[in-house]
Amino acid sequence: MSASQEKLIRKQQREEGTDKQQLAAKKAEKAKKRKEKNWTIGIAVVVVIFAGILFWNSSFLNGHFAAVKIGDQSYTAAELSFFYNTTYNNFVSQYGDYISYIGLDTTKDPADQEYEDGKTWADYFKESAIATMQEITALYEEAQKNDFVLSEEDQASLDSSLENMKTSYTGSGYNSADEYLSAAYGKGCTVEVISGILEKYYISQAYAQQKYDSLTYTSADLKAYYEENKNDLDQYTYIAYLADGSVKEDTTDTTEPSASPDAAAEDAAKAEAMAAAKKIADAIVDGSSSAETFKVAVFTQTGTEISDSTTQGSSLSATYADWLKDASRKEGDKTVIETDTGYYALYFVSRSDNSYKTINVRHILIKAVASEDGTYTDEAKAEAKSKAETLLAAWQAGDATEDSFAKLANENSEDTGSNTTGGLYEGVYKGQMVTEFNDWCFAEGRKTGDTAIVFNQDSNYCGYHVVYFVGQSDKTYADTLAEDGIRNKDYSAWKDALLANYETSAGWTAFLVKKAGN
Repeated sequence: MSASQEKLIRKQQREEGTDKQQLAAKKAEKAKKRKEKNWTIGIAVVVVIFAGILFWNSSFLNGHFAAVKIGDQSYTAAELSFFYNTTYNNFVSQYGDYISYIGLDTTKDPADQEYEDGKTWADYFKESAIATMQEITALYEEAQKNDFVLSEEDQASLDSSLENMKTSYTGSGYNSADEYLSAAYGKGCTVEVISGILEKYYISQAYAQQKYDSLTYTSADLKAYYEENKNDLDQYTYIAYLADGSVKEDTTDTTEPSASPDAAAEDAAKAEAMAAAKKIADAIVDGSSSAETFKVAVFTQTGTEISDSTTQGSSLSATYADWLKDASRKEGDKTVIETDTGYYALYFVSRSDNSYKTINVRHILIKAVASEDGTYTDEAKAEAKSKAETLLAAWQAGDATEDSFAKLANENSEDTGSNTTGGLYEGVYKGQMVTEFNDWCFAEGRKTGDTAIVFNQDSNYCGYHVVYFVGQSDKTYADTLAEDGIRNKDYSAWKDALLANYETSAGWTAFLVKKAGN
């Protein structure tokens, strides 16, 4: 091929874009563009993933989608989380040091612990939380339908709770109330969210109380109810001692047993222990002819000092309830009753139909200041007594009226349950107050205007009560018990009928709810 022909071909290739240099340049350009495209796609994928992580870790899902629906009302995961964690915290607080015996380990996630077959503790707390939400929702909406408005006192209490919540984070190491509340109750639990919950709660509870109080009954209603339920409402005074029939472990032998005892040996040991327990119980009953000699017999046989017990029928042990409730039972009756763990020696003292009048009383509580170790020195007790005596003397030197006593109580009493109502307790029944207080109130011959100073020390407080006897109330304790019983029954029936209209169903974000901190 001549040089002129090659030149002509290269010219043609350049025009068609097929010469080697141009092909190489085009190939390099395409590779560059492909690389840039892949890089752009990679960046986009990373951004999407990163945004998803931020979205997932945010409280958006918790605060914008339904976790549970109650009636026509939907609640977010944040709202359910608040009730879930409140339920959990209340449960742990209620059982305290005994929580492990129930089967809950507070160091672990409730979702990882079995509550019962097929259910975890997380399931239990979630179900309990939803039940509470159902009740609040139903009562709140019923209150709205009836144009219910909080009283000034209840509104002030709500306002105080809201204000305390807004400052709850102070000193906690968190930068805001929202940050603190989210840490304490779960993602999305902000001041705004919990404020709405608290308002519903206060309105629902106040409305429920109004409904409860509105139920009234005639004397005939109360009498009929008490007569129908007297076995459970009457008070039983008795002495009960359980002779232990369990097998005692031998703690003196430190050698390893060669083998576990067989069933026959265990049965024999149990039978021997039960026989020994029955012998003790029989000896107590056979060796007594009165309540005092029964106590002496218990002490003689076991070295244990024992006293009377007074219990309402509904709270009696099922082991001996039927025996005590027997209509033919009379003072001095005694018996031995077998249980799985031993034998009860029982002595019947009396049965009360609660026909006595309850009393009204005012008091001023002055507490002794406890030492750092929780004990009370003689000096602290003397100081509290001196203050109580000074208050009583000041009242006696003045008008010495019930009104002036009430004013003194509001100004000085340390009993938060009555220091805004003039120290007044109405409808007090026997055994309601501490022993010294109770004995003074129900002493024979007590009359209106009587005053005294009585001492009490127990696990809750140590101090002196300046007491003023207002008088007997119009109701007997039997009336009070019957009224409480029938009102509770009727209110429960009304509430159950209301709740039946509020079905619950889980929303798709319910799985987000968990114990705060997990």
